[in-house]
Amino acid sequence: MKPDQGGLMKTFITIAILAFSCTSFAWSSRDAASKEYTFKYKLSGQTLELKKSAGSYEEAYEQAAQQCFSFYKGAGKVSEDRGLDIIDVCANPRS
Repeated sequence: MKPDQGGLMKTFITIAILAFSCTSFAWSSRDAASKEYTFKYKLSGQTLELKKSAGSYEEAYEQAAQQCFSFYKGAGKVSEDRGLDIIDVCANPRS
């Protein structure tokens, strides 16, 4: 395996895990009453706290993770390592 293929494999595995996680969230019930959930993220000394109202924790988690990724990514392109760091932080909020 070439050195750059290891990074591609890590990216592929990470994306596959996130895709599976998001798919499983879609199976949750959407009839529940809305509740507010708080998610805290920290990357490179920059803290982000998001409050999301949703019918389930999974819905709120998915919305917050997407907003987290957009926040830390910014408008431009990011390196593969930075992108993986952002995915890791946004997939694992602090309590």
